[in-house]
Amino acid sequence: MSAAVPLDDPSGLPDSYWAATAPRGPEIQAFDGSEKAEVVVIGAGYTGLAAALHLAERGRSVLVLDANEPGWGASGRNNGQVVAALKHEPHEIEQHFGLERGAELIRTIGEGPDLVFGLIARYRMDCAARRSGILTAAHSASALSDLERRVEIWNRRGAPLKLLPRDDLEEASGTGFYAGGCLDPRGGAINPLGYARGLARAVIEQGGAIRQKAHVRSIRRAGSQWHVGTDRGGVTAETVVVGTNAYTGTFWPGLRKTFLPSRTPQLVSQPLGDNLARSILPGGQIMSDTRYLTVGVRMHPDGRLHMGGGNGTSGGETDALFAPLAEQARRLFPQLGEIHWQYRWSGFMAMTPDRYPRLFELAPGVGAALGYSGRGICTATILGRELGRWAAGEAPIDRLAMPASTFRTLPYYALRGPLVDWAVRYYGYRDRERTKA
Repeated sequence: MSAAVPLDDPSGLPDSYWAATAPRGPEIQAFDGSEKAEVVVIGAGYTGLAAALHLAERGRSVLVLDANEPGWGASGRNNGQVVAALKHEPHEIEQHFGLERGAELIRTIGEGPDLVFGLIARYRMDCAARRSGILTAAHSASALSDLERRVEIWNRRGAPLKLLPRDDLEEASGTGFYAGGCLDPRGGAINPLGYARGLARAVIEQGGAIRQKAHVRSIRRAGSQWHVGTDRGGVTAETVVVGTNAYTGTFWPGLRKTFLPSRTPQLVSQPLGDNLARSILPGGQIMSDTRYLTVGVRMHPDGRLHMGGGNGTSGGETDALFAPLAEQARRLFPQLGEIHWQYRWSGFMAMTPDRYPRLFELAPGVGAALGYSGRGICTATILGRELGRWAAGEAPIDRLAMPASTFRTLPYYALRGPLVDWAVRYYGYRDRERTKA
């Protein structure tokens, strides 16, 4: 299958449940090339908006440019899980980054929900925020043993995770499909598009500027500064922050070749009957599972079942992309009978080979963060804030909460289409084999 280009998706927002229920965003003017700023931020998703907000709060002149509108990319299309973890266990992070920097990163990521929900409260964002915890369900006995170790490791570090035997998880989730699980009360759920729009509104309230219809084509030196060029003109600034993630264009040589973009699906049902709706996740948690191809499950206050992830493709949006999610819903909740799906949409996430995010200083005065591998809400907000600190001169790139990455392009990037599709099949096979264990 040939690989799709994320920026080639339709310029309007998809017909998603988030777009149907989020409050309108602030009025955003089109870029006309006439403005100036100390810092230019490329991308109005969580990374760029968090960086811009940090700078605007400190009185810095900041201009955010986006090809579309705030939250148009993955920031407005994901499952809405606010998770206090990366894709790795704490001891793996310490092994990868070293004890001192690893411990600092674990602590920072663990405080991610505090940051996100704190911003939501401070700026009164209307984004259906609910901090009722994250359930992780074990899809096999061996996966439950892994969760037991996870709970022990996190408990030793002071995190209040709780192991749930099969019966307790069934009561909490409404499905007896899993072997057990755990609850992390630090996490929660949001309307991700509402959060992106709330961040955009906060940036503007603090004196920052956001402009749309600004498809950035180049970043080049202009004396001691940087010139950011678009189809509608350019702007010169001392510092540039890049927060485009999977929707990165060609403006910086090789940057979009540091990750693999994978399109992931979301399904939301019509409202279920009251009794059925109350039987699924009655405590209001979001649930994910331990499979490599993780499925996220949540219930909305209006009684709709929401399934996300569990599949991916490098290509376009097809019926085949959504079929595994619908099938998983039938397995988990056979009591629902025929499920009528009212909304379906997809968005691209940026996957890195080791599933760690990337933090780059591309050149003196040009910083970037991307590659969140399905952990975007907290991690992008954190790294956006950290890039804001860097751009404000508060810390050098090598003293931010996450160690800076060495810039390397993927040698197999040209094969991203078949590679992503092969990886989905491979990890699906691994999940099936592990279920037998």
